Amino acid sequence: ETKQAQWSESVHATGTNAAYADRTGCVRCHTSQGFLEYVAEGSDADISVPTDPMQINCYTCHQIHTTFTSDDWALTKPGAETLILQYDGAAIVYDNGNSNQCVGCHQAREVSPAPVLDGADFEITNNRIGVHHAPMANFLLGKLPFELPGETYPTSNPHFGTDGCITCHMATPYGYQAGGHNMGMTYEQHGTEEVNTNGCMTCHSTTPDFESLQAEVSAKLDTLRSQLTAAGIYDPSSELANKGTFSANAVLAYLNYDAVTQDKSLGVHNPGYINALLDNSISAMVDLGYPAALTK
Repeated sequence: ETKQAQWSESVHATGTNAAYADRTGCVRCHTSQGFLEYVAEGSDADISVPTDPMQINCYTCHQIHTTFTSDDWALTKPGAETLILQYDGAAIVYDNGNSNQCVGCHQAREVSPAPVLDGADFEITNNRIGVHHAPMANFLLGKLPFELPGETYPTSNPHFGTDGCITCHMATPYGYQAGGHNMGMTYEQHGTEEVNTNGCMTCHSTTPDFESLQAEVSAKLDTLRSQLTAAGIYDPSSELANKGTFSANAVLAYLNYDAVTQDKSLGVHNPGYINALLDNSISAMVDLGYPAALTK
């Protein structure tokens, strides 16, 4: 079947997420059984490590062989998702059509303890401090709890749209390489990487200029990375944080850098918010005595 063929070429089917299938705290999103146990229990506190872990597959997202009717294509977790992180002390609820299924995993993880804006110096005790991989839901909503002051953060995001993630990632596919149940956004054509813009054209009248936006965000990430390296927080060789005690605002800037890097869209998921987050983080580092090569 076409959908199975698309899935077989996807990161869900072949990606490195399988490398974490035997870790207790990882099985919710790195195994099919763990995700389904999370759905059944409503919590990942006591999810067991499966004996034979399976990659994310048809049964993870769809209620296969439940009624043996077309209802079997219903999603296993269709309802709104309360995200793990809070924002300004309040719960963040993601509720956007069929993309609710995606954000059970594609969201930021808790950073605890965490630095406080303008607060006491903060000790990093774990090189992997950060929101973990795939914090896409938080960026789509424009709610990351490590914001620094400066430019105004937008309160809306045109890329949240109807059905969120699915609009672009499951758009009309290009073969088995992108879109559909592959969910990838890029494909190779005659040795050149192309973007599957079929989902974009549901809103845009002309092909969006991804390259300019992503080049801008990449440059800002480079600037912030240089500042964090100079401050001793970032280790470019390991691409992780250094242990030690640093200014609270510098650690917040690092958490923003890490989150944008882990989001992987280079701004596309929420251009205005991601640019403001990086601009304000760069400015915070300038205020701490680490000049920026990039200025607006």
